[in-house]
Amino acid sequence: MATLRDIAARAGTSLATVSRVLNGHPSVDPTLAARVLSTASELGYTRNNRRKNEKQTIAVLVTWPSTSPTEGKQDNMFAMTYIHAIYITAERMGYHLDFHFGEASGNLNPHLQSQIATQRFRGAIIVGSYFAMEETYVKNLQAAGIPFFRLSKAPPEYKVPQSYVAVDDYAGGYRAGMHLLSTGISKVLHIAGPLNSRDAIERKQGFAQACKEHGIPEENIAVFRGDFHESSGKRCARELLQSGDYPEGIFAANDMMAIGCMRTLQEHGIRFPRDIKIVGFDDLILSSYVEPGLTTIRVPFVDIARVAIEELVRQIECPVRKTTKVVLDGELIVRESCGTKTHASGGDRRRLK
Repeated sequence: MATLRDIAARAGTSLATVSRVLNGHPSVDPTLAARVLSTASELGYTRNNRRKNEKQTIAVLVTWPSTSPTEGKQDNMFAMTYIHAIYITAERMGYHLDFHFGEASGNLNPHLQSQIATQRFRGAIIVGSYFAMEETYVKNLQAAGIPFFRLSKAPPEYKVPQSYVAVDDYAGGYRAGMHLLSTGISKVLHIAGPLNSRDAIERKQGFAQACKEHGIPEENIAVFRGDFHESSGKRCARELLQSGDYPEGIFAANDMMAIGCMRTLQEHGIRFPRDIKIVGFDDLILSSYVEPGLTTIRVPFVDIARVAIEELVRQIECPVRKTTKVVLDGELIVRESCGTKTHASGGDRRRLK
């Protein structure tokens, strides 16, 4: 087993410097710290501080950065939709959790880089699909040989198989579109999510397919580029108010953008669903409290988190297990924002791949 002295010799630095780097001390030059951590990973260095009967650790790695104090709080609240189920399942299986949020730069902070390189946790859960941070997490976890599960689909272009548990975003977007268009409308707007989010891309593709089947080609779908935050839904509404060119129906890639758009338009006399019908995605708790209630696609957050932790622990304890891919269907929750009564359809069916 590699020692601190081995790392120091290979990296060409002092034993004290190696110790500071592996303990996440911020005083070390970033370039030198990166070299030490890379060397530690190459030598397979592990740090075993575990005492008898002490719980082992799973890292929860959130991909999105906080772009402002307000939006950061919204992101953290969204992450919390997974947290309770992750916590309960991890506790039941004898693991505790260590949480980390993404950096705007897409780089690892020195402390987390040290924890991954020295295998301070047995496995990881990656929450979110923002490309830059997601790729950084994956690259470092794979280099350190730490098993991980995504809570969104792995990109098809990745050559190394990766395990995930995810909602079917494409099917959800399709289901939302089919319901919206079943109300007899034809002039539609999509409030899209960020270009660097695979979830947003697949929701848009599913919606476009539903429109195509109703005789609306993709080039006829108006698109406003949002960022998953309520503020971008408000910006969309202000653009509509300025232009005076309103759609008959709106599909927003998540509930927060739908709510931001709906509230702003309501403040200026637009009524839902009489003037415009609207559908969101996620079924956050706010969706049932706004007036009118928001029709949306319910993401099975609890099932996704529970299955991911259970499968991750199985891979930790049995490393030869095959890659696991689980896709869950989102459920259509119909509320008054589309002019119909509340009901649910399209259950959370699990598909193993």
